Amino acid sequence: MELDRPARSAVAVPLGLLVLQALWWPLVPWWSGQEVPQARLLPVAVVCAVVGGALAYRQRAPEAVLAATVVVTALGWSVAADAPAGPAAVAVALYSLSVRRTAGVAVVGALAVAVAAGVVAAARGGSVRDAAGVALVVGAVAAGVWAVGRRRRRGLADRRAAAAARTAAATLPAFAAAAERRRLAADLHDVVAHRLTGVVVSVAAARRLADRRLQAEALAHAEVAGGQALAELDDIAAAQVADPTLEDVRRLCAERPGTVLRCTVADVPAPVAALAHRVVREALTNAARYAAGARLEVEIDEGVGDVRVVVDDDGGAAASRDVGTGQGLTGLRALVEAAGGRFDAGPRAGGGWRVRAELPLPKDAAAGGWPAHRGGAAARDRAMAVLAFGLSAGLVLLPGPDDMDLLARPGPAGALLVLLVLHALPLAGRRLAPAAALAAACVVSAALTGCTSAGWIPLDPAEAFLWTWWVEVALVYAVGAHRAGRGWPAPLAVAALGGAALAAGHGITGPRPAAAAVLAAILAVLLGPVWAAGRLARVRRLRQDRRAEERRRDTAVAADSAAHHERRRIVSGLQVRVRRHVVAVLEARRRGDLEAVHREARDGLHALRHLVTVEEPPEPPPGLLGIRAVAAARRSTVRVLGEPHHLPDSVALTAQEAVAALLADGSAVTMSYLPDALEVTVRRPPAGDRGRRSVLMRAAGADGGVARARRLVDAGGGAVSVDGQGGTVRVWLPLTLR
Repeated sequence: MELDRPARSAVAVPLGLLVLQALWWPLVPWWSGQEVPQARLLPVAVVCAVVGGALAYRQRAPEAVLAATVVVTALGWSVAADAPAGPAAVAVALYSLSVRRTAGVAVVGALAVAVAAGVVAAARGGSVRDAAGVALVVGAVAAGVWAVGRRRRRGLADRRAAAAARTAAATLPAFAAAAERRRLAADLHDVVAHRLTGVVVSVAAARRLADRRLQAEALAHAEVAGGQALAELDDIAAAQVADPTLEDVRRLCAERPGTVLRCTVADVPAPVAALAHRVVREALTNAARYAAGARLEVEIDEGVGDVRVVVDDDGGAAASRDVGTGQGLTGLRALVEAAGGRFDAGPRAGGGWRVRAELPLPKDAAAGGWPAHRGGAAARDRAMAVLAFGLSAGLVLLPGPDDMDLLARPGPAGALLVLLVLHALPLAGRRLAPAAALAAACVVSAALTGCTSAGWIPLDPAEAFLWTWWVEVALVYAVGAHRAGRGWPAPLAVAALGGAALAAGHGITGPRPAAAAVLAAILAVLLGPVWAAGRLARVRRLRQDRRAEERRRDTAVAADSAAHHERRRIVSGLQVRVRRHVVAVLEARRRGDLEAVHREARDGLHALRHLVTVEEPPEPPPGLLGIRAVAAARRSTVRVLGEPHHLPDSVALTAQEAVAALLADGSAVTMSYLPDALEVTVRRPPAGDRGRRSVLMRAAGADGGVARARRLVDAGGGAVSVDGQGGTVRVWLPLTLR
């Protein structure tokens, strides 16, 4: 039976440890000069069996596996030299923890490994210095394993996002068409549908009351509204529908007899004016439909950071109840809340109905006060800096021969530790500023060579350079991989520095300048391929980005084409079906046939509704469209701050899945597009009747949705912040760092 990949991995890693152990035993006599005592074979076999069996479960329970391997390896420390499978199993378990769990959990695991190594060293009779040295060295290695595991976690997330983006290429056109359909439906609701609804309501009232004066007024209104509807249909066909202004609100109120407008706002931004127009129009339409003859008062005034729109009526008789969709106020509430405002509609205390909206004035997206959190690759770079310092400082602390005890003189030892810290720090910026990081490391390395050559620090200059040289090697690779333009001088500069340091060593007996030149040439030959590998990685990454951009552009073209075809379909239907009914309304008005006017206006509304009502696509694509679809399914709203721009595949998918995990019915989502990050805020409704236990769980941070969002966002190098009550969750995702 063929095993799947996780099953094969679960079997292969323990077998690999057994192979390592089997190959190790023949090497022990070679490097130690002693045979392995027979008494040690059983403890070694037990260690190998236990850690190997534990690793089979590392993907399902990495925390427990790491704890088990650490405990078994610590207990079997006396046979550690004969059982390398134990330390290797700890490294594999820590790697799995870094891949499968969040950064914080993995950091705790790495610290636990370092502390356990120090405790074991102390328990075996070592001094505080010995314990600290062992803890530093093991902690440094653990930091390196953590960084590699975190890179793997991000790689898996990127791979999954790329697969989702390829799938979205097929679904995005359908969603773009649906978005265009919803946009046209909103436009039609505000213009043509409003005109036809007014005709149906006025004619229905005139027919019911059998009043000749009302009938004449209804016919006159049908002629005016029909002419306006025809003009609006032509404007929509020509894509000339302009955003309403406050002046359009004034004209709208003037068209409705018995409406009093009090507007104290001189001017507002266009989106706010358009939304205010929608609020007033929907309120007037509903009043005409459900409160015929009511007196209306419309107030528009400016508050602190918002514009308030209030429409009151004093009640009246229902003229026609079956011409609306029942979604007008619901859709209006979604629009207002998506803009960050508040909307209320309901009966007034003194009778009648009130519609109230608070519309926020637009503002730019602003960062939510995150700390200097860069996440992702920057965190891995900081781990590499810890690796560099820990290895060097740990070797300094561990005692050597008496004549090489670096701590015998505290002054030089302190200077050495300072130089080691300064030499390791540039690794933290190797992606953001690789050239500057390499220059800083070279300056510190030159200072270390000078101090050792002058005898201020009791170390061989060549040995000190070889201790720390891998930092320069890593930075040379970073210059090739992350710096645009020419970077070939980097390996030459490091080679020259290394040649001088090696030539200053105690073992050089010939002319040091000649030795420095020869050694620099050798180092240049070694470092050239390192820089070239980084440059190749950069070229490959840029090529992948270019292909992704081309794929995104092709998908966008297909989406635009689908939206265009959808618009043509709806406009064609408007011209063929709805326009025919509007023309029939005008013809019936000329004949004075109220019944025909009513019938044709109603049929026009039904035809209009049929055109814009189509089943939505099943799977939303990652990104803003997908987040809007997910929010709509949970009766939630989405507000956008800043200028929307293209999101990397991993950011788009992570944001959508995090929002889906956090949403509750009636939530409000705010997406803030920042220059180098995306911030998503999900404001969830109060727990209400969900129970005290749910409230306590959320307050304790045990909310399953928040936990899932943390896992998703962590893989993308982001962060999640939860308020004290768990009602508002903020998600931060970086755009630039890999």
